[in-house]
Amino acid sequence: MSNPAKFYQVSRKVHKWSGLLLSLIFMFVAVTGLLLVYMIPLGVTDDIKMGKDASPSQSISMDKVISIAISQDLPGVASVEDIFRIEYRPSANIYQIRFNNSQGLQLDASTGEVLSKKQDYSTFLITLHDGSYFGNWYRFSFLTLAGLSLILLSFSGYYMFGYPLYRRLKTKNKTSNLEV
Repeated sequence: MSNPAKFYQVSRKVHKWSGLLLSLIFMFVAVTGLLLVYMIPLGVTDDIKMGKDASPSQSISMDKVISIAISQDLPGVASVEDIFRIEYRPSANIYQIRFNNSQGLQLDASTGEVLSKKQDYSTFLITLHDGSYFGNWYRFSFLTLAGLSLILLSFSGYYMFGYPLYRRLKTKNKTSNLEV
């Protein structure tokens, strides 16, 4: 068997087994990604409320946002360390606060009025999707492996697609040269 044919056989095996093993990681990332895309229609997160019409320069300070967020007597929220993320949404003039324990809060950015206080599982989904829920060992091992494997799968797939075409063209050229 020629070297290209051996490489083709090895490429098929690598493609098959790495694809089977890594399909679980790809499926997990795809499912959590789809849930993130459709989290509002599925009711996983709260709809964006609208704050009073004001310019960003009229927004309350971040210290005030944190103070209001912590003072809401939400279960499991006692300090700034319990806040996962604070987002400012200028189009709605709100601050959206997401807590580590799947609580959500929306504040009017100019008045500090609480517009919504609701369970918000998007933080949980985000941490699942980006791998931070499992820790850095998962992110830097499994997700790195998944990314590199996707590159490997792409190249082995291109080779498995291109090699038979190359062989057919080569055989066709030999046949046409013999006929002349």
